[in-house]
Amino acid sequence: MTIIRKTVHSINRTGRLLLKPRAWKRLRVESGVRRQQNRAIRLLDRKTDRLIVFLVPGADKLTGAERISGGIISITSLKEESGLLKEVHGAEVILCTMPEEYLLFQHKLFANNSPVFRFPQLRQHFSHVKEVLFHLPEFCSRDFIGMLDKKDREWIAGLQKVHINVLNQNILLMPSVEELHGLKEIAHQLTMTTAHQRYCTPVQRQHYGVPLHKFSVWISPEKYTFKKYKDKENLIVVSPDGHPMRDTVLERLNAIPGLRVQIIRNLTYEEFKATVAKAKWTLTFGEGLDAYIIEPIFSGAIGFAVYNEDFFTPDFKDLPTLYSSYDELLARIAGDIERLDKEAAFEPYQKEQYDILTKYYSFSEYRSNLRLFYEGKYTFQ
Repeated sequence: MTIIRKTVHSINRTGRLLLKPRAWKRLRVESGVRRQQNRAIRLLDRKTDRLIVFLVPGADKLTGAERISGGIISITSLKEESGLLKEVHGAEVILCTMPEEYLLFQHKLFANNSPVFRFPQLRQHFSHVKEVLFHLPEFCSRDFIGMLDKKDREWIAGLQKVHINVLNQNILLMPSVEELHGLKEIAHQLTMTTAHQRYCTPVQRQHYGVPLHKFSVWISPEKYTFKKYKDKENLIVVSPDGHPMRDTVLERLNAIPGLRVQIIRNLTYEEFKATVAKAKWTLTFGEGLDAYIIEPIFSGAIGFAVYNEDFFTPDFKDLPTLYSSYDELLARIAGDIERLDKEAAFEPYQKEQYDILTKYYSFSEYRSNLRLFYEGKYTFQ
């Protein structure tokens, strides 16, 4: 049993395993999760010969709590939309925690209908499977093979076809070309899909040397409550990301009379959406083109960020609230808020940001892109 093997403290004279206190706690917590997983997997066709597995992080190893991020929501959405395409791929589609991760049964902080299974259940339940497609997040792709235990490796080695698709949701977390191609040790086919238009290009296809396809993300305008300027609060929502200039920027914002600053943390996804619908402004210290700017703009806010070429396409570059550096952001953000805090100035500029985003984020296109992937019609073959 993997958990016991890695957490044994000692063996007493009777031969009983003595586990470290944290290991006992994990076993107690996870026993209930395992029972739920065992019941849920019985509802899935064990005789299927095809399986599509979306891998996600497990629970927090210190607290046992569910973790939430835009990436996890995105992967869960991809899984659920993929499940609607069974006539195309003919497979069972599931969510699964990565090997050795702490277990959880379902994400509760955002709406979904997807149980999360543990990795050994794949080989234990799906005894007739011949082909497996693993959708693997970019941040764990370099370590994935090393996470597999002997039984998992043997199971994978016995499959007729293993297709690994690396989910490139953040180009800065991608492995090197050599590390990416190391996955061919177990994969017969290797592809990559992207969340952003910016790095779904012929240049990236040539650089990584594998077929490349744009998925995009579940975000689209119709999923948000849009409020006009007159219905907004003088609130700026701020991403929780760290940055060396973060505290200095927040001090500048807190000095603006009448402006309330709220850092986004400890919210369910529905609470997040309700909060950004009230906000006039949003500021991200993260990727730039991320959920902390896209979703508030689709809710009627004006977004502030530092422009970068990793995530933004060139048509964002001339927007006056996408700054060239954090020094420029610090120098200008207070004045820009004052300048734009009038309906006649706010609404035309907000629409300009909104209209650029709608070129890249469409739910119908997202679904179409998924179908094309399962049909083997990649953006760049």
